[in-house]
Amino acid sequence: MSPTSTRVSLDVKTSAPADAQAIVTFVIESKDQPASPLLAAADRAALKRLQSGGASRGKAREVAFEIVETAGGKFHRVYVVGLGKAGKLTTESIRQAAGAAIGALKSHRQQRAAFVVPAGVGKIAAADAAEALVTGALLTAFDYREYKGTAGKSENGEEPAALRLTIVADDPAARAAVARAKIIADGQNFARTIASRPGNDITPPTLAKAAQAMAREVGLKCRVLDENELARLKMGGILAVGSGSIATPPRLIVLEYHGKKSKSKSKTGPLLVVGKAITFDTGGISIKPADRMGRMIYDKCGGTAVLGLMYALAKLKLPVHVVGILSSAENAISEKAYRPGDILRMYNGVTVEVTNTDAEGRLVLGDALAWGIKTYEPSAVVDLATLTGGVITALGKTMAGVMANDDALAGELIAVAKEAGEQIWQLPLGEDQREQIKSDQADIVNSAGREAHPLQGGAFLSYFVPAGVPWAHLDIAGVADTEKNLPYYGKGATGWGVRTLIGWVSRRAKKA
Repeated sequence: MSPTSTRVSLDVKTSAPADAQAIVTFVIESKDQPASPLLAAADRAALKRLQSGGASRGKAREVAFEIVETAGGKFHRVYVVGLGKAGKLTTESIRQAAGAAIGALKSHRQQRAAFVVPAGVGKIAAADAAEALVTGALLTAFDYREYKGTAGKSENGEEPAALRLTIVADDPAARAAVARAKIIADGQNFARTIASRPGNDITPPTLAKAAQAMAREVGLKCRVLDENELARLKMGGILAVGSGSIATPPRLIVLEYHGKKSKSKSKTGPLLVVGKAITFDTGGISIKPADRMGRMIYDKCGGTAVLGLMYALAKLKLPVHVVGILSSAENAISEKAYRPGDILRMYNGVTVEVTNTDAEGRLVLGDALAWGIKTYEPSAVVDLATLTGGVITALGKTMAGVMANDDALAGELIAVAKEAGEQIWQLPLGEDQREQIKSDQADIVNSAGREAHPLQGGAFLSYFVPAGVPWAHLDIAGVADTEKNLPYYGKGATGWGVRTLIGWVSRRAKKA
């Protein structure tokens, strides 16, 4: 099994197992809502008491519980979790409510729980409710413990027990949705696990090994281009960024999934997804402030999102052809590091004047985009990168920015992101931005100062996408990790983008 830090075993049944310590049901903000018919009589009675007594009002993420005696003198807890007002109910409401439920179970040390799918609530189909429920639960249950030592274990030296979670659903579509949701959440949590590994563990070569191991497990093709191959191909951007790290040279990691039904005579090219995977970013000679540098382990989150996508895609067996590329380097400082004032020649011949060695992500992405498009002739391209702090200034930490040369593609991504509970806002990309980064000494500069910085990043990358190729750039700097606990993310990597990418690829597969 590819490494994930989801400490949950999951199954689906039409009724709660007899040994469940906790039964979890979900209610909207209404006194007249009937209890789910999948609840046992004693549990329905507990729900009614909690509602009539005012302990459960159905407010969003509100959790109330009662201990119930069942047959044979056994006891379990009935948890009632609020979904909010019916008129505002979305699948995101269910994800967040599931997260609140997992949080309550953790705090009460409940290890065997049954979640009743909130079917027939609002306008949400049972399958969509089930998928949201599983997603929220599994993402909340993520617990990165690979580096926990003896101090992170219990008094008897054991790891915390995993949660046994049963999803209770009798709708066939809902039961099928549970399996799909688990695969996607596993992919996202796989991305979070690799993203969480520190720079002394994950380097470009070890990231390549992790990708190769995952590819062998799920049946993907994997090709790794080392520094010698990158030099032969004249990829001046990725080589320059990786030049300062003598012991950990750069890698271009290529994963390919070819769905069975997509092996037709159709001449439509594959979908290409490219991720920035800077395994650690000092900023290079344009060094970053020390107090924030430790969080630069998350500068690989665009690449790890591609890993999560490809893992889930292979498990889902969608009829589509997708190529995923991780462009990976460590931006370090040494006598071999690239410098401000250097001029680089990229894979496609564009020359770049280096004005800031901390604007390195666009350099590794530029080579990857140009090479990937020339090699695979894709029908559409999406890249993800923790590219600029400026996107956080513009949009905060709850949404990503998208820049595109094709408004229809940007619209697709915005729509599927909304369905997935991930937010995107479109930013402009035009000749003004491309003109801003022109260089006197070379074709373009890699940074023209702070003004419109996210737009500069998109404009820079546009020089590596030939005319006529639909392309979108996602700047995920604000959403790739979090420094506070969110409704279904703990502190650390979020795996943002995996659900959006799966939604986009799934939509394209249906049209193929």
